[in-house]
Amino acid sequence: MDKIDFVVTWVDDSDEFWQGKRNLYTKNKSKSSIKKTTFREWGTFKYWFRGVEKNAPWVNKIYLVTDHQCPEWLNTDNRKLVLVNHDDYMPQDALPTFNTNAITAKLHKIPGLLDNFVYFNDDMYILNPVKPEDFFYSNLPCDMSVYQPIAPYQNSTAHFQVNNMGIINKYFNKKDISKYSFKYGKENIRSFLFDHNKFIPGFYETHLPESFLKSTFEELWSKENDILDQTLHSKFRNNSDTSEWLFRDWQLASNQFYPRNNDKFGRLLGLQSTDNEYIWDLIKKSSYKILCINDNAELNDVKEIQKEFRSALNYKFPTKSKFEI
Repeated sequence: MDKIDFVVTWVDDSDEFWQGKRNLYTKNKSKSSIKKTTFREWGTFKYWFRGVEKNAPWVNKIYLVTDHQCPEWLNTDNRKLVLVNHDDYMPQDALPTFNTNAITAKLHKIPGLLDNFVYFNDDMYILNPVKPEDFFYSNLPCDMSVYQPIAPYQNSTAHFQVNNMGIINKYFNKKDISKYSFKYGKENIRSFLFDHNKFIPGFYETHLPESFLKSTFEELWSKENDILDQTLHSKFRNNSDTSEWLFRDWQLASNQFYPRNNDKFGRLLGLQSTDNEYIWDLIKKSSYKILCINDNAELNDVKEIQKEFRSALNYKFPTKSKFEI
């Protein structure tokens, strides 16, 4: 199997220069249209690197994508680390951008990136050992193809998912999609419940690291250049955007993937204002390979939760990685 790269995006919202750029473009935007959690920095990013070094030492390169930012603790001389600025692979007329959908639309254009890569958000932590075969098998992305209707609710990603599915249903026939596997276990029920639909209702989004083929991006850009270019030039999330899930959905709909049991692979968790002990215990003791731990705009006493979060991660990863100075 070919080598695998990791790509992770990160932003430091406390950076005054970055704040100044953002403020120039938010003057005419309502505050309600910009989620405060979109840019919030938790001080936990070094534990992402500790998890990678300890549990995925086989990774080829780690591409850290930022807007000319760099954590002060980061060892930029680490031979596995590649710093990527937005203007290294995005067109100048799309910059600056504060839109994850735009930032991920052209990941395949990152100079030097391998054909097989895994995209991480900075809230996805590798807590236990992973193998290359957890992400790619015979050079196919490992994933789970299960139906899930798109749930519309305020400030959700539903708009992006609807836009994605409009494209998917344009090119693919539901009857040709591989949607059942013994590896999915009880998750097969999701597909069974919506098997009668004439169209693809949506794919279950795991909120876990996504394995991608660069060829998927290239194919979609060749077919849907206009809508992808529109997303690329949206400075903030826009209801007309697509998202990086479109590229994942394309791989699932075209059967360009290898089935994976996600119950054993990872889990999504959301922080709460109280009773986060369950999450802290999972970080310290669980057998999950990966946990995605989402921020929450409604959190109270954020500083105390951040302190507890960092404490749990430090319990799991007490030793500095070679990615730290």
